[in-house]
Amino acid sequence: MSDIESSYELPEDEYRSRVGVLVDRLKDLQVRDLRAVRAAAERIVDHANGITHTVESATQLLTVTVDPRGVRASQIRSQRVRGGRILRLLRATVWTPLLLVDATNGRFVVGQAYLSDPQVTPGTTSKVALAAPDSSGSVPSLIYRGTRQAVATALDENADYVRQENSWEADIRVNGILMPLLAGHVEYRFTDAPPRPAVGVVDGTSRTASAHKILGLAESEIVAATPESQRKWLTRRLKELTHDVEALSSTAEADQAGLLAAEGVMNALTAEADLIVGWGWDEHMAGRPSSAEPTYASTLNLALGAQNIEPKSFSEEAQGTLLAERSVNTLADYGLISSAELVYALGREDVAEVARKLGFSRHRDERCAWLIRLMTTSDTRLRKVLNEALNTKAFSAKNRSRPTIELALRSFSGHDHQYLARARNAAVNALWTDVGSVPWTVGSRPDDAALDELESKALNEVRDGRPGPHCQEVAARGVVPLLALGGLGVDRGSARFRGQPAVVIGKMMKNEWGIRQLMATVRASREGRPFPRLGPDGRELPESTQRNTPSYNNDWLREQVLSEDVTTPVTEAEEPEQVLFQSLQSAWDALERYRELKDPAYDSLTDDKWREAAKTAGRLSKTIDKYVREED
Repeated sequence: MSDIESSYELPEDEYRSRVGVLVDRLKDLQVRDLRAVRAAAERIVDHANGITHTVESATQLLTVTVDPRGVRASQIRSQRVRGGRILRLLRATVWTPLLLVDATNGRFVVGQAYLSDPQVTPGTTSKVALAAPDSSGSVPSLIYRGTRQAVATALDENADYVRQENSWEADIRVNGILMPLLAGHVEYRFTDAPPRPAVGVVDGTSRTASAHKILGLAESEIVAATPESQRKWLTRRLKELTHDVEALSSTAEADQAGLLAAEGVMNALTAEADLIVGWGWDEHMAGRPSSAEPTYASTLNLALGAQNIEPKSFSEEAQGTLLAERSVNTLADYGLISSAELVYALGREDVAEVARKLGFSRHRDERCAWLIRLMTTSDTRLRKVLNEALNTKAFSAKNRSRPTIELALRSFSGHDHQYLARARNAAVNALWTDVGSVPWTVGSRPDDAALDELESKALNEVRDGRPGPHCQEVAARGVVPLLALGGLGVDRGSARFRGQPAVVIGKMMKNEWGIRQLMATVRASREGRPFPRLGPDGRELPESTQRNTPSYNNDWLREQVLSEDVTTPVTEAEEPEQVLFQSLQSAWDALERYRELKDPAYDSLTDDKWREAAKTAGRLSKTIDKYVREED
């Protein structure tokens, strides 16, 4: 009956007791008539408790409940989430085979390709992300769009991913799903088939996917089935399980493997879940906008992870992307960006038409520059919302760099994974210091003539000794292609040419060679060419495929930028500043090297000279910290 093996033989009395428990549990399980489901939906919709479902959508939601007869409006409670929002939740026991995993779960946003990259083609590129779900009207429902194949593939890939990263199969077989799921109404509006209403898990994807694996279900099979056929399958599966348990109960000889298999299926069949029946602003939140209502989709984005029991399964890249998505969704909720701008910022779908509506060209460097300008805005209203969404007290280029560039890199998601991994590492410190303090804008630059005009104006600013808005735009257009094409990476530790990527960009935008190199990189990204290297005269060097690698390019670019011949001469005040920073880095490197060579390794530093060194470093740190201030 099963190949499951126990680590020990069960005593006879324990075996019979567990079989008896299965018999009792099965008595309470049956697929209820749809009339009972509709009656439950009418009960909660008629109750004035912040419920925003219609009877029809509530019926579709409550179809997953094991016993709809016990559903009462008095069971609905409010739960606060980030951003001054609330979700209205109904706790119920649900059938896990009737649930679907989250089609856009935050764990796998990094491994996907996005249609904002012109090199990504549906049907030929693997792991293509679905468009971000939206919500309309008062019904708490996520709306997904795409072909049947695209949706089914995304669901299967996402379920496989979370099972690999965070499988709960063994635990569920023994204990069931212990933590409540968070689930809500979804609708798949297929472009090649009638729409399919369903119930999707918002939080608890890995637990749901693991339960489906135990039951032998694939997400593509669930979404392809009609609600009626799902209920028939569930009825048939319960009959099979009842037959198996009756056989265990009536057979004199113990079948331990059969018992474990039956317990595993029983434990995977049902789970406790909080079903979302409404949402809105928290009436006790101070300062909430009176002219705007939060969207359901963005409220769920803010709630994501509220019940996650394994937060470490989110990679740093995924966390950065989710923060950025949360930020732009919140801006849209507050009416600070339009719905078209939200689609353009998220970059999950083909943005050519949206870009045209916004007055931009189709090129990805333009979207990247617009994103950088949006996320580093000087508008105090936007800054306040962004600070709140990013969970930061004040604006700084560093705390915006990763989430901003993670969204921007979606336009380069069809590139080689090695390049993108390096780009994400460098993204942490890729935005230059004055990116948010100097007024600059992004204009439409659809062709070579427009790029030539931008380059000319930026060069004139450099020659006048006052790098201004055009230099800022050049840097904003060039930084993400520079990272994505493998031209710039993290500091590799060269003693002569050290500095964060932000330092490199900051210097490039202030000298003629740097402006030309940035613009050459922008043109290469538009033409699908490798990273170009310019000589001192501004002409492209002959291509050498053997040396055009990310590591070599990074070292080469740093040598060009951070050497004296292409940088602005240092002032009298900047000279001791450079000495300070170089000395601090040298001291740090020396300490690490010293401790590595100690025997035993990393032994304690107990001499008086080390105590004195620690005191000196502490005084220096306090003195510097006294004068360090972040912008509001």
